[in-house]
Amino acid sequence: MSGARRPSCPVCASGSASLRYRITRFEILDCRDCGLVYLWPPPGPEEIRAMFSQLYTTGEGSVPELRSYYAFCYDDEPGNPLVQSYERWLDEVERHRAPGRLLDVGCGTGLFLAVARRRGWEPYGIDDCEEATRHAREHFGLDVWNGEFTDLAAQGRRFDAITGWDVIEHSREPVELLRAARRVLAPGGVIALSTPNQRSILDLVAGALYRASGGRLTAALEKFYIEQHFLYYTPQTLADSLARAGLEAVSLRCELTDLRRLTLAPAMRLALHALFAAARLLGRENRLFALARPPSAPGVARSGPGPLC
Repeated sequence: MSGARRPSCPVCASGSASLRYRITRFEILDCRDCGLVYLWPPPGPEEIRAMFSQLYTTGEGSVPELRSYYAFCYDDEPGNPLVQSYERWLDEVERHRAPGRLLDVGCGTGLFLAVARRRGWEPYGIDDCEEATRHAREHFGLDVWNGEFTDLAAQGRRFDAITGWDVIEHSREPVELLRAARRVLAPGGVIALSTPNQRSILDLVAGALYRASGGRLTAALEKFYIEQHFLYYTPQTLADSLARAGLEAVSLRCELTDLRRLTLAPAMRLALHALFAAARLLGRENRLFALARPPSAPGVARSGPGPLC
């Protein structure tokens, strides 16, 4: 394996891993013990902090197709596809918990909290990107903190819902992050997450190209395995991380990225529409949504998340 340090799984700490892909900067590894797919070696915290500062301000990064992705984080308009995703996710949260105190971990510009406030939630947020949290305070008038969630969790505040949209894949200690969320969850509260789905059609196609070329064709893989994502969950490994944190998934489903948020040439947009249509048929959508809570009390029936996609 590359680098001076030996690989260590961020979920189970196992040092036993097999090489899945080798791309320009990183190796993509499969943990032999828990099945997690992860990037090695992960970039340092300062590099990640600088990267998000740039993404939120200019949109520039290692994947040109994401240039417009973060621009949608600023406008609370009904036609914004990100707002539409937030409304849909809140529909699911509210099936299990009425509006109350809500904490959004990795709140960014505060757009999700603005949508939640409109629906009756009392919104709070935390993020490590100063440029983003400044917008949340100054533009949306939100009560948000700049810093690390685990520091906030140590203060003993309680919340009825905790959300983390595209957060867990950035975590160096994902199970501890979930445990901290469980500790500050009020009785009857829920935790909702979204994250890329490693078991997606993007990996299926890009991986086939990689193997057919003897590891030479990596360009497609590098659109999916990027420096800001350390962890790549499947439905099974996400359910496992939740269980390790003392949580059970009550809903776990696959979704597709809204292509309106991507910067794409017309031919590429058409190709991705066709690829995503195939993903629906194959159950290989590229995103996951999960809703979880602490296990039910003894004697209370548990419905479970249903079939995993």
